[in-house]
Amino acid sequence: FPHAEVQVAPILWITLALIIAGGIVFATSLKTRRSLPPVDLPGGESLPKTPLQKKAARALFAVVLLTAIAAGCIAWFWPLAWWEEDAVRHPVTATMLGGLIVYLFFTMEAQSLEERDDGSFDERDSAILARSGSGVGGAMMVVVAAWMVGLMEAHHETRLVPTYYLYLIFWSCVMTNVIASLAGVLLAYRRA
Repeated sequence: FPHAEVQVAPILWITLALIIAGGIVFATSLKTRRSLPPVDLPGGESLPKTPLQKKAARALFAVVLLTAIAAGCIAWFWPLAWWEEDAVRHPVTATMLGGLIVYLFFTMEAQSLEERDDGSFDERDSAILARSGSGVGGAMMVVVAAWMVGLMEAHHETRLVPTYYLYLIFWSCVMTNVIASLAGVLLAYRRA
């Protein structure tokens, strides 16, 4: 990395936090799946993907890709350089805003599916969508905790955490919220 003299601890802690947050979302989805009514199909057939499920998969892929690009740029240029150089900060911020726009379109499409009366959205979809955000709070708490521990460990001697990390914490929480919500939709569709 170009700025390797800066301590790597916060990046490692946030990576660990994201793994734990994914586990929380998965565990919450298991609980959601168990609360949904079972669907028995003849001959071992499986349910086809619903329109909501397809839209959630596309949105999750796009949001994860955009978030990974933004995180990669921040890791490559390092947070200080990212904060001080507009040529880096503006495209990274635009990339994350792009992820939010993808999520906005997903929620608008989900709402339009719900309003249609053609059978493309049923009670199961409604229950899954209503409970899809149940793991978001836990995932965000893990991410915030990882940032706090990582930053306090990295800056323990001076007890001064650079302010540009606050911006990164904000975006980490926002994107964790979006990714956990979309993942909650997809995980709830999986058969227990």
